[in-house]
Amino acid sequence: MLKFRALFNGLNGLGLALSLLAPSAALAAAKDKAASQLRRDAMQTDYAETNFKKAEQKLKKAIGQCGASACSNQVVGELHRDLATVYMAGMKQGAKGKSELKLALKANPDLELDEDFATPELRKAFKDLGGHEAKPEVEEEPTQAKAKGKDEGCESGSETCLEEEPAKAEAASSKGAKNWLSLHFEQDLLLYSSRDNVCTSNGGGKGADNYSCFQNGAPFNDTISGSSGNHVSGGVGRATQRILIGFDRLLGSNLSLGLRVGYAFGGRPSGSDKFFPFHAEIRGNYWFGSAPFESSGLRPYLSLSGGLAEVDGKVPVEYYDENGTKRTLDAWRKTGKPFAGLGFGVLIPFAGDNGIVPEVRAQQMFGASGTVFALSIGYARGF
Repeated sequence: MLKFRALFNGLNGLGLALSLLAPSAALAAAKDKAASQLRRDAMQTDYAETNFKKAEQKLKKAIGQCGASACSNQVVGELHRDLATVYMAGMKQGAKGKSELKLALKANPDLELDEDFATPELRKAFKDLGGHEAKPEVEEEPTQAKAKGKDEGCESGSETCLEEEPAKAEAASSKGAKNWLSLHFEQDLLLYSSRDNVCTSNGGGKGADNYSCFQNGAPFNDTISGSSGNHVSGGVGRATQRILIGFDRLLGSNLSLGLRVGYAFGGRPSGSDKFFPFHAEIRGNYWFGSAPFESSGLRPYLSLSGGLAEVDGKVPVEYYDENGTKRTLDAWRKTGKPFAGLGFGVLIPFAGDNGIVPEVRAQQMFGASGTVFALSIGYARGF
């Protein structure tokens, strides 16, 4: 009788424990389902459409819903793995991606990468952190077909001979963008040499060394006395600014050819010779590194350019009128339109085929000779 009562009490305790565990298990299953749905939406919709910020937000929301214990280790690992993919392959934030991979492997040491989204950079980081990738089951088939083609020979146009060509074409098409559109803002800096008698009147405000002098926006035609003043010191000063639209075509791994057209503003006031505001140039870039457009790192380049543009800059000039009173003029210097330039820049990629492009360039203007340093910042989009 005592044994029967003990058995009965044990069964009651087991039933009570199961009844307490059942809601927790059901809750965990419900959280798994909701988190997995958010993960699929983030990767298959937002990430696939390069909306990386939205994908990041959904994955973070799912991780927050799981909390410390509301989801299984497998689901938590997948969430951190996919967030690492968004950071490393999409947003180019390698440090954040590696941190998420550590959390993914901590939650599930047997986790595998998602082959639909894995990149070489992600694979390397995953392996360095102790992750193990599954070997493709069909890995040996192309090797066997290739060996068969070499050892047994194949007929021209046969299915066996052409089997590898689509794979090669697909690999080539997956490389970086070949065409790049860009928008740039450029600030010109004009080099001035020391010069006397800059605004000596010669009609229409024209002085020496391609200077035109203005007073209150009108050409200066008054008399300048022979005393001190009427002088420009040497140095570099701000000149015109310009907005440029560019197109570049990648011709190989390290060479590109392109053109830029645009409009300049900040030129001298209207006088006897109107300011030429249009800009047109052709340029060639050499990109440093091995296949720089196939990596996510910085892409420095050296540029040679030539075209048509005019650079104008002004400096204040003091002079004395015929009564000996000191006054000030705006001495505008113009350059010739043809130019040749040598520049150095870097494309800083982000969010796939997007990039910020700072550049510095030295230009020699011909005709009305002048030396110009151009500083520019641009946004480029590859396709």
